[in-house]
Amino acid sequence: MAEPPPLLAVDNLRTYFDTEAGVARAVDGVSFSISAGKTLAVVGESGCGKTVTALSILQLVPMPPGRFESGEIRFQGKNILGLPPKELRKLRGGDIAMIFQEPATSLNPVFTIGFQVGEAIQLHRPEVPRHKVREEVLKALKSVQVSDPERRLDQYPHEMSGGMKQRIMIAMALACKPQLLIADEPTTAVDVTIQARILDLLRDIQAEHHMAILLITHDLGVVAELADDVVVMYAGKVIEQAPVNELFSNPRHPYTLGLFASLPRVDETKSRLETIEGSVPPATHFPEGCRFRERCKWAGPECVKEPPLLQIGGGHTVACWYHETIASQRSVSSGAK
Repeated sequence: MAEPPPLLAVDNLRTYFDTEAGVARAVDGVSFSISAGKTLAVVGESGCGKTVTALSILQLVPMPPGRFESGEIRFQGKNILGLPPKELRKLRGGDIAMIFQEPATSLNPVFTIGFQVGEAIQLHRPEVPRHKVREEVLKALKSVQVSDPERRLDQYPHEMSGGMKQRIMIAMALACKPQLLIADEPTTAVDVTIQARILDLLRDIQAEHHMAILLITHDLGVVAELADDVVVMYAGKVIEQAPVNELFSNPRHPYTLGLFASLPRVDETKSRLETIEGSVPPATHFPEGCRFRERCKWAGPECVKEPPLLQIGGGHTVACWYHETIASQRSVSSGAK
């Protein structure tokens, strides 16, 4: 039986910015897909292009200086890149909702929580009568386990904690019953206890509504908790992609290995955590060939050429000329322990 087409498919997307320093290739040939009811995590350091990729899907990139150089973004089989403004406004917050990175700056400080969530419902669910909007807002707040929701309706954002504001943002996104939720670092602004609650909340809501989630994060712990599949980005490109269990057990790109090596482990005692030397190059001056080669301890003569994204089995793809050498060396190393 053939699998249904993906809910969202991004194909060879290039989002560039014209700057005084030159053209910044923030997203440079990115492709991935996500099916209904699944969670795809996009990971990488700051500056890798994760957030610009998310903003490109909803076409929230400021133009100018931004522009879509090429590619397609298909939602339910339809290319939505370049939709007329009226259709885009209907799509945003309706079929596709987004939780932004900073809840404190995403909420308007001069309007109550009830007004802001209610405004989203009125815009994207016209079938709800005006006199029923407050009731729907209350349902939305209860669905994300906001404490004392009746009182919260008439409060302002400054009266709430960071974790509560994040719940309000999730409630606003989910009140319009989206098919796809884009979550950009949804747990960055909250402590570890609240983070666990938010992850549980997203998982429960996804199971209930069969909603797809595109998770943008740098936190591999969050990825392990929530994701079905993972895309690793570096310098505007996808450099590795795999099901989450496969990626954690068999990373094949040097950059992905570096991300895992930098994590603390409960079964090891180290005086210092490992780091990836250097930093992500500016998008206006990416190196030729493999963009990670100047930071890579496995770099060799082939790396002056750009590596293709190769299928290595089990839905696992990697863009590295030396991935087989890395795999064999890791196998020998693990066997020697």
